[in-house]
Amino acid sequence: MCLKIKKAKGFTLVELILTALVAVIVMAGAGLVLVDSQRGWNKMYNRVHGDVTTEAYVARRAFDKVVRKSSVSRSLVDADGQFIEVYYFEDFNSTKPDRFANFYREGSLLMVDYGKYDWDTKTTTTESTVTLSHNVKAVNFFVQGLSVQMLLTLDDERESVTMVSSAVRHN
Repeated sequence: MCLKIKKAKGFTLVELILTALVAVIVMAGAGLVLVDSQRGWNKMYNRVHGDVTTEAYVARRAFDKVVRKSSVSRSLVDADGQFIEVYYFEDFNSTKPDRFANFYREGSLLMVDYGKYDWDTKTTTTESTVTLSHNVKAVNFFVQGLSVQMLLTLDDERESVTMVSSAVRHN
């Protein structure tokens, strides 16, 4: 009589351990990719919607709005480009600019003064002052032909943004 040994169906302990190890490695790799993707998404979201970026957009928008309706006949820029004063029309039927806006840096703030301008006496009367941005590291203004440009750098020690705004004077 011959004894036959039947082979048991199933996996060996070594095969189970190897399979579990491969599965753990694949899952760990996928987890690392997901964590890194989430971290990158959060970083970009905070960069796009952070305080520094939002303030840069507000400053650019205010600058563009005023400069686009300003007069080419007159604007003042200091030699260092630290401030610019532009003159514009409150009433489109007017023949001479009757309003002014003066953009300048005061410490770490970007400010703009709005007010009346008397063309004949070349005098200004400030009616309001608005703070456009905080955490201003540097600002420079340039006039080249019809174009007025602002180079603004904001830095809150967590994030730094440099923004260039260029607008064409139309009147």
